[in-house]
Amino acid sequence: ETCKSSGINAEYGELYNNQGWQRRLSSLQTIDKGFLRILKSVNQANTTIVFTSDNGFLFGQFGMFMDKRQPYEVTIRVPMFVSGPLFPKGTSVGGIVLNIDIAPTVVDVAKQLTEDKTPDEEGGIHGYELAFDGQSLVPGSTQQSRSSFVIEYNGEGNDQDKDDCSRKDMRCWYKDSTVWATPPHFDIPKGEKFCFCEDSRNNTFICERRISAQLTLEDDFSDFLHCHFPSGFSEFYDLHQDPFQEKNGWGDLPEEVRFELMGRRRRRRRRRRRRRANYILVE
Repeated sequence: ETCKSSGINAEYGELYNNQGWQRRLSSLQTIDKGFLRILKSVNQANTTIVFTSDNGFLFGQFGMFMDKRQPYEVTIRVPMFVSGPLFPKGTSVGGIVLNIDIAPTVVDVAKQLTEDKTPDEEGGIHGYELAFDGQSLVPGSTQQSRSSFVIEYNGEGNDQDKDDCSRKDMRCWYKDSTVWATPPHFDIPKGEKFCFCEDSRNNTFICERRISAQLTLEDDFSDFLHCHFPSGFSEFYDLHQDPFQEKNGWGDLPEEVRFELMGRRRRRRRRRRRRRANYILVE
C-alpha cells in the first residue's frame, strides 16, 4: 500500500527491472574472470573450493522485482559446487543440500587434511568437535538423509515515517536517474523518480519445505511448501500440482491437515531452539 499511495510508476518499475537484469548479467563476466584468476593462483591439489551464490533475485516473478527475501523456489534454490582433494571428480550428492552444510564441510576438510600434521608443544595433536545444524558433504562422512527443512526470515522496516515513500515498518525509497553509479545510467528523465519497496516487517515467516525421497503423485504431501506469518497469514503450495507456486492452497486444505502442519512447524522450531553450536576442546 505504501508504494501504491506514493504513486509508483509501473513503466519506470519495469524499466528498472529490465536494466537491473542486464547489469547483473554483465557483472557475471567480471565474476567469471575473477574466479579464473583465483583458480590459477592456488595449488588445486591441496585447495578446496566451494562455489555457491546468494539467494536468487526476483525479476517480475510473483509481481515482485529486484529482491530475494521470499521462500519460493526461484529464490531458495541456488547452485553449489565443491572441488578439492577429498571430492572425486564428477560425483554428486543426491539428497537435499543446504547452506548450513557449508560450515561443517569446511571444518571436516580442515580436520582431514591437517590431522596428525600439526603437533603441539608436547608432540601431541589437539583435536576439536563442533556441533552444527548442518552436516559435512565430504564423501565418506556420516550423512543423514533429509526429507524437509526450515526456511526463516525476519522482515525489515523503518522505525518511523521518513517521507511519502518510506513509511514506518517498510523499507522503501525513491529511485531516480542516479540509481546506477556507473554508465549506462538508469534511463529515466532527470527530476523523475519512483518509489521502490524491497521489504516490510510483516514479511516475516517460518516455512517447512518438504521433499520426499520417494515422490509419488498419490502422496499429496510429499512435495510441498508451507509458510506461516506472524500476522496469521499462511501459504501452502503442492509442488506436484503447482510447480510454479501460482495458487495458495492453504484455504483448500481440510482443517485437520492445517492443524497438523502448524503443529509440525512449532515442533521443529522448538527442536532447533534447543540446539546451540558449542565449541568443545578435546584434550
